[in-house]
Amino acid sequence: MTADSVTNLQESLFLFVFFALYFGVPALLVWVSYCERFRLDLSALWTHNERPDKIAAILVGSWWIHSCSVIMWSLSRTVTTADLLAYGGVWVTPLIAKMFSQPDKPA
Repeated sequence: MTADSVTNLQESLFLFVFFALYFGVPALLVWVSYCERFRLDLSALWTHNERPDKIAAILVGSWWIHSCSVIMWSLSRTVTTADLLAYGGVWVTPLIAKMFSQPDKPA
């Protein structure tokens, strides 16, 4: 075995923390959304008319996966300009456009 084929302690710790954040943060946010003690209600991200919405859950999940991928690529210094442009085009631009759009007028 060569030294390149064995992960060292720093790489193992990085992967452990990354996967804990990757799976822990979404689980924590879902739990906090349904817990009565906390006032943070993010359930509107994946519900419609008080029922879980499959499309919304898929969009939130794919946003989280893409965000974690870009973070991991950035930390491992393998991110490219095309990756950042794809992330910005898919997620950032529509969110900024929605933020600056005119509010819906009631009928």
